[in-house]
Amino acid sequence: MGKYEIWAKRSGASIFGAAEAWLKSDGKPIIFNTYEEAKATADSLMKKIVTVNVSYRPKEMKPELNETQSSGMKMSL
Repeated sequence: MGKYEIWAKRSGASIFGAAEAWLKSDGKPIIFNTYEEAKATADSLMKKIVTVNVSYRPKEMKPELNETQSSGMKMSL
């Protein structure tokens, strides 16, 4: 079975502009063993947002070719 993370997305309508990144805590990706765990956390985060410009969704981890690349976006718990 795979591992899962939460994909955070900020729309272009945000004053900070569009961006996407894995959700992190203390600079490290938050990894879940099951889709259900990741979905429950993403759903909980969606209930707490105060803007329509941010969304969270569970996504299966895939190997990255170059993990040093960054969009410049930092989203943390």
